[in-house]
Amino acid sequence: MESMQIAVIGAGTMGARIAAVFAAKGFKVSLYSRTEQSLHNAQKVIDSIQSGLASSVIFTTSLRECLQGAKIVSENIAEVLTLKQQLFQEIEKHVSDDCLLTTNTSSVPVGQIAKVLATPARFIGLHWFNPADVMPMVEIVCGPETHEETRKQAKALCALLDKQTVTINKEAPGFIVNRLQYAMLREALHLVTAGIASIEDVDFAVQSTLAPRWSAMGPLKLMDLAGLDTVKNVAAILLSELSNEDVLPPWLLQRIEQGKLGTKSGEGFYRWSAEDIEQGLQHRNATVRSINGMQKS
Repeated sequence: MESMQIAVIGAGTMGARIAAVFAAKGFKVSLYSRTEQSLHNAQKVIDSIQSGLASSVIFTTSLRECLQGAKIVSENIAEVLTLKQQLFQEIEKHVSDDCLLTTNTSSVPVGQIAKVLATPARFIGLHWFNPADVMPMVEIVCGPETHEETRKQAKALCALLDKQTVTINKEAPGFIVNRLQYAMLREALHLVTAGIASIEDVDFAVQSTLAPRWSAMGPLKLMDLAGLDTVKNVAAILLSELSNEDVLPPWLLQRIEQGKLGTKSGEGFYRWSAEDIEQGLQHRNATVRSINGMQKS
């Protein structure tokens, strides 16, 4: 399978890094973008991951050229249903009947995209995490018409890329990781909004205690260790007290309106210098690699 032609559509942060993962494993990779500037930026990203790796990738602004001979398509364009539908309708015109079609969507329902396809059975979601070359896991998202053989093919592909997988059998917005992440984010914001704890202390509580425990085993297995009778007793006290807000708090919306967007603007919850950003990214990536290495050993 490594000799297969891979068409990566979209050369932003995710697309460039996904192309790098495939290229590093010996796949033949074509990377498509509408603009030469995006391809130039993607080339730099790929070479930053592995020196000289970009030389093995074909960069093109021609969708037809990118899809020529492709056996696997990885789509990474904007999270807009109509754009994705239009793109895949065009892709189907230029690929063989046995080409595996995958979308990296994190929010658009796989089944909705597949509705416009002539062969929805070969369509599946492969939800990568940023940075794709570092994060060890990919979510496999099956649509209502995704064939079981398609799921097996996607899983086998991820294994060749040294990516672990989880499978979303029934579509739900946010799949697994983002649903859990935003459930925690909602409660974290509530703790700050209610004056229960500071931003810094909420982060430190997760970083120092919850994160190490969850990297050792998931929350459900941890509850087995705690005892499900204990879970029942604590849940009776806590569940009704947890936030059920379905909008962001006003103080956060105000920051967003002021352009305080995080590292991209130099300030969000925290202030960020260029050095802070670089150190933060290096620390995050090193931590993920270390945890992944321990889990494999």
